[in-house]
Amino acid sequence: MNEKTVEIVVTTIFEPRFLEGYLDNLDRHGHRDHVGLIVIIDRKTPESVLTACDDAKRRGFRIACPTLEEQEGFLSKFPSMRDRIPYNTDNRRNVGFLMALDRGVDVMISIDDDNFCLANSDFVREHSVVGDEVDANESESSDRWFNIGSLLSTSVQAEIYPRGFPYFARQKSRTFAAAHRTARVAMNAGLWLTDPDVDALTRIAIAPRVSGAESTSHFLGRNTWSPINTQNTAISREAIAAYYYVRMGFDVGGLSIDRYGDILSGYLCQACVKARGETIRIGSPVADHRRTPHNLFKDLYHELAGVVLLDDLLPWLTEAKLQGSSYPELYAHLADELEARSSHYKGFIWDQGGDAFLRDTAAHMRAWLEAVRLIG
Repeated sequence: MNEKTVEIVVTTIFEPRFLEGYLDNLDRHGHRDHVGLIVIIDRKTPESVLTACDDAKRRGFRIACPTLEEQEGFLSKFPSMRDRIPYNTDNRRNVGFLMALDRGVDVMISIDDDNFCLANSDFVREHSVVGDEVDANESESSDRWFNIGSLLSTSVQAEIYPRGFPYFARQKSRTFAAAHRTARVAMNAGLWLTDPDVDALTRIAIAPRVSGAESTSHFLGRNTWSPINTQNTAISREAIAAYYYVRMGFDVGGLSIDRYGDILSGYLCQACVKARGETIRIGSPVADHRRTPHNLFKDLYHELAGVVLLDDLLPWLTEAKLQGSSYPELYAHLADELEARSSHYKGFIWDQGGDAFLRDTAAHMRAWLEAVRLIG
């Protein structure tokens, strides 16, 4: 049986401290020949990143670190994406996503440069469940929500919730029932040690730290949802069509929405996965999140609009009935529905740009689909 072709995609503007651990992990577990890394630099990225990638290439690793000129040359093949991927933003991750698709990837793994793989964990093998048909006991929640934070051992007594978990579903008791079925895995979301991916409000209030993660992985039920980020997440080739990293920086309600591009992309893709009848796995592999320094109050400013938007949008999204048999068809219908939905909301953030943000996002989604179609 042939190995799956895997590409690990990362953007970075920091020193390449994460890189050697991933290269060692590939070597240790025999993945050097069929796993590539795509490192997307930006205008702020130090020269040391290109140097480290060149060194890895000389040692025989399948690694690409395109210069800014090479990135622009690649993007020129996709007219619909012209001027849609701004520099000095995490939206540059979309360049790597398209490159992975263009290389014929079976499984794309998205990581952050402050997530370090664990030496004793076969990072790629755990993520390579994506694309497999599995016999799974899916966790079906009584209120449709699954809290990833419940799988973590933390330093605080309070229950913690991942960034993007809606506030209307927090502090609620829920029960779970196992629903057994065979389904294809379209997304796999790994967990984190040390610094969990919680929002700025949580960091400011209780600053949780993670010492361990549950060893059992969970499959989300057909009607059960969870936020999924891009820190330690694998996506099947087909589902990449529905995994555009949503552009941030839009002015809404006197705020600039940011830090929720990955969360929105995760929810929108999740809607298509569910509509297609595939499944989502949450659990391994576990990464060590050594978070880069942040001003938490600045993070809070940028996250607030996203918090409000999700609390209003998710009740609709989790009930949306998408039409289509393929991911492009489902994602195109979702873009149309999102645009139509933009005029339904009133009040804070919505009357001052929130509706325009949804329409803008729908336009980007359609442009993404055009780019994906050109690759085939």
